[in-house]
Formats: sequence, structure tokens, C-alpha cells
Amino acid sequence: PFLRFPGYLGPSLYCASVCYQTIASPLMLLVAFSMEGGSGMPQAELWAILGVATVVLLVGASLMGCYMVPEYRKTFYQHKSLKTLIKWTWEERKVCTLGDGMDASRADVFDFAAWVWPPNDQVRTWLEGWERWEREQPAWFTEKWKARLRHPSVPPEALPPALKRKFDTANENKERYRRASSSLIRSPSLAVSDDDAGGRSTGASAKVVPK
Repeated sequence: PFLRFPGYLGPSLYCASVCYQTIASPLMLLVAFSMEGGSGMPQAELWAILGVATVVLLVGASLMGCYMVPEYRKTFYQHKSLKTLIKWTWEERKVCTLGDGMDASRADVFDFAAWVWPPNDQVRTWLEGWERWEREQPAWFTEKWKARLRHPSVPPEALPPALKRKFDTANENKERYRRASSSLIRSPSLAVSDDDAGGRSTGASAKVVPK
């Protein structure tokens, strides 16, 4: 699955693979028929299946090219490695699945693993707009997106100091709450029923402290 994404190795490898499969398939079929005379093999049916599959492939590719937006048709095949793709997405792209604008395009970059992100100083400078995003609440500024920046793989150098302190405080509060919850679970004697609580409360209120 890692190598199925064209952006990792660029389009050249995948284009060559498609062309190879298209050309090699009839050759492999010929070799299969030539072995032992191809006895018992339905040659006509196999050639028909291969012919139909090839036609579907060519027609599909042609329709895809025809229905592309003309001004973006040239961008379908470009020699962009993953590093080049991330750089272009960060610096130039302004339209993506998260919305329009540079901020939405840059936010989309964080869907990749942290090791392919832009340099830490660029990420840190951009993340300084966190308070503004909290006020404006853009569509891409969701809890799921925020959680990506709290992942342990995110380098601390990529976070502005104020944002890092905010994340650290949130993590500390979460850990404190988890420990408190665990203590209550481990000590059932601390759990007081409503009747006991009521009785103890009444007893406490009726208790007279000696002078």
C-alpha cells in the first residue's frame, strides 16, 4: 500500500507499469498458447476477453482526458516526487478538498506523516495563526485536524512555544483526570451510595463540636 500512492515515487513508474501491462498482456497470452500447443485452452474466448479489456482501458483513459477541465489537463501528468508535491502544496496550491485558500491547502499537508512535512520553521511560523483560527473557526479547523498536531511523531520544534505550552497543559490535565479516575476505580470504598451520602451528611450536620 505504501507504494501505491503515485506521489511517493512520481508518475513515471506508474505510467510505465500501465503501458507495460497493456503491451505485455497479449504477448503473455501468445506464450501461453504456444506452450504445449495451447491444448484445452479456449483461445477465442480469452482473446475476446483481452480485447474487450483493452478497449475499455483505452476508452476510459480517453474519456477521462476529455472530461478534464482544460486548464488543469496539463497537471494530470507531472514529474513531481513526494517532496516536490509537498513543497508545491505548501507554497502554491490554493484549492483542495479542505476548502479554498492557502491556509486550507497547508492544513491538508498535515494529513501526511510528519517526516514529509515542510521544514519546522515554516510549519512553526504558519501555526502562529492558531489564535486567529480559534476565533474564525474555518471549516478545516476541526478536532480531528487538531489531533494530528498532538501526535507524538510531531517534532516539538515545529510548534510555536505558546501552542506547545497549550498542548502540554491539556495533556497534563488529561493525565491528571485519568489518574483520578483510576484511583476511584481501584478504591471502591471511596464510592458512596446516595443513602450513605445522605446519612453521613445528616450526621455531619447534626454533630455538635464541643467548645
